[in-house]
Amino acid sequence: MKVVGCGLSILNPISSYNIPSSPSSSSSSSSDNALPTLPFTKRRSIIFTATVVAASYLQLYPKSPFQSAIAQQLDEIQLEEDRVVRLFEETSPSVVFIKDLEIINNPKNSDELVMVDDEKAKVEGTGSGFIWDTFGHIVTNYHVVEKLATDQNGRQRCKIFLVDKNGNSFSRDGKIIGVDPSCDLAVLKVDVEGIEIKPVDIGNAGKLNVGQSCYAIGNPYGYENTLTTGVVSGLGREIPSPNGGAIRGAIQTDAAINSGNSGGPLLDSHGHVIGVNTATFTRKGSGMSSGVNFAIPIDTVVRIVPYLIVYGTAYRDRF
Repeated sequence: MKVVGCGLSILNPISSYNIPSSPSSSSSSSSDNALPTLPFTKRRSIIFTATVVAASYLQLYPKSPFQSAIAQQLDEIQLEEDRVVRLFEETSPSVVFIKDLEIINNPKNSDELVMVDDEKAKVEGTGSGFIWDTFGHIVTNYHVVEKLATDQNGRQRCKIFLVDKNGNSFSRDGKIIGVDPSCDLAVLKVDVEGIEIKPVDIGNAGKLNVGQSCYAIGNPYGYENTLTTGVVSGLGREIPSPNGGAIRGAIQTDAAINSGNSGGPLLDSHGHVIGVNTATFTRKGSGMSSGVNFAIPIDTVVRIVPYLIVYGTAYRDRF
């Protein structure tokens, strides 16, 4: 008998084998009642037949333990999906979209600089960040705002798009408060007077384990409020910093981090920030490419950011 679409052949019915009628049956030789060694094709045929029998059983007995187990598994999948949806809904208001814009020369007067509207402005780059506190401080990567930080001609501007606690969208010009190129961190500030914003919840990278779930929220390629999921793939990595040094203790993850995700938060299952998404290293070969993604651990961020807010530089740069 042939089973169409399964690629398997039922060579013999299960009942043709000498199977003991009950576990308590006795015999003079254990080999008399033992199942014979089955060819691979026959074993797969038996598995297939058992699956068909199980499916028929579930239809005949919908309240069976098998049916209950399947229903429980589906419930668990739904609960997990609901948890991730809630995580995104609760944390995305704390994530901002950053645009680096350029001031251009006035066409009527080449000596005059004018700020064009966002639709016509030259966008130098985009990135992500997250709300650090209720005073309007925004944490992001240094390389996201590097052109603004190193601007000598007053041509660069930074516009930040965010939402308030009620979900109302608005934008503000961002001002650089402090930068630390050696750790690829920067702090911006926006005017939030009269607006209630939602800072992130800070986690602890020191308690991370390889294999645990993590989530990245950002604006890859300008697509706002994008969620990607993955696991912590490695800990204690070393990656290059914008000033040519090394950032130690980085978190490696397989959660997708693309251009525009930089500066956004990496979250744990509770919605706590465990890192700042910062880099993707891609190796191309044989017509395919693969990337390895990294985040600066939140423990480093917690150590650096307060000094950037107060002094504009990291602690080590003050001496």
